[in-house]
Amino acid sequence: MATIEVKEIDITNKKLLKQFIMLPWTTKIYENDPAWVPPIIADQKKLFNPKTGYFYEIGQVAYFLAYKDGVPVGRITAHINRMYEEKYNKETGFFGFYEAIDDLDVARALFAAAEGWLKKNGKTRVEGPQSFSIYDSVGFEVLGEDIMPVVGLFHFAPYYKNHAEACGYTKCIDWHCFLVRKIDDFKPYLKDVRENIMKTQDVKYIYYSPKELKKRAKEIHEIFNKAWDGNWGHLDLTQKQFDMLVEELKLVAVPELIVFAEKDGRTVGFIVSLPDMNPALKILNGHLYPWRLIKALRSIKKVKKIRTIIMGVLPEYRGQKIDDVFYLYTIENGIRLGYTESDCSLIVETNYKMIGALKPLKGQIYKTYRIYEKKI
Repeated sequence: MATIEVKEIDITNKKLLKQFIMLPWTTKIYENDPAWVPPIIADQKKLFNPKTGYFYEIGQVAYFLAYKDGVPVGRITAHINRMYEEKYNKETGFFGFYEAIDDLDVARALFAAAEGWLKKNGKTRVEGPQSFSIYDSVGFEVLGEDIMPVVGLFHFAPYYKNHAEACGYTKCIDWHCFLVRKIDDFKPYLKDVRENIMKTQDVKYIYYSPKELKKRAKEIHEIFNKAWDGNWGHLDLTQKQFDMLVEELKLVAVPELIVFAEKDGRTVGFIVSLPDMNPALKILNGHLYPWRLIKALRSIKKVKKIRTIIMGVLPEYRGQKIDDVFYLYTIENGIRLGYTESDCSLIVETNYKMIGALKPLKGQIYKTYRIYEKKI
């Protein structure tokens, strides 16, 4: 009979860090899964490094590896977020970064280890997966598991939800991905926005450039935190989180797909859309080798989908149809640049206003990520 053992590991130990990061590769969980897009290994190292990872400033985390007959076969984190405790409650802890072979004994051992650590730290409820926050990687797929996710989202083994449910976890909340097909069908809608909305606005719209981003960075950070404050599970982005996002954005930004709104001499809103880079990232297989980069860059030319990652308007400027004009710029420029589909995600199921705004664009749910919860 196989021996299963779960160990809490020191993530600063290079050997153990490598085992933790490389587990999806070494276990071959995704070997025949066309929907898996491997994370960039260098980014994972930065995230888990106590000197560079943003989470260590706001929380505490424990890392666990499961071994079967001495071979790593699963991993999980348990973490506590001090910002969450200040805003919501002190009873909830989180799990994240779950990966494991399809073995319920391994799953039970991993979840038990994470729950045990959280109990020792005074928690009575677990929520997850959140790796590390709702603005990172959240949920297990419960719809569209066979579809490759768009840039910034992740794919997991379809049986992970079964593992969670077998270990006593139930639905907490769902996050949806919406797809707008044939974006060039919406030219009449765009005409209405241009003729009946923009003419009545006293708003200036500016395209992205490194100079504009630098000029508006502080305001954008403020807009994000204010605009999303009422969203489910929202926690303000720390300065380190925001800086990391800005640096990542600079690498893949398409100026025509990132627009700032200015009124009364200040930035009052923004929208960020990106080409779906995931087919190219899949080619990299987690590594930034030059020959893989060249092949990946060539494949970007074939991308036909964009993803609207985030849009935010200051609360006092809502109701002025600024979001409609953002959609206008995104769709018009997307068509001009040769894109045919637009993904809007992630949108929490309780954000009825945002979901309603997608109705004129005939946005349809094609993928759903579920966050689970359990009392311990």
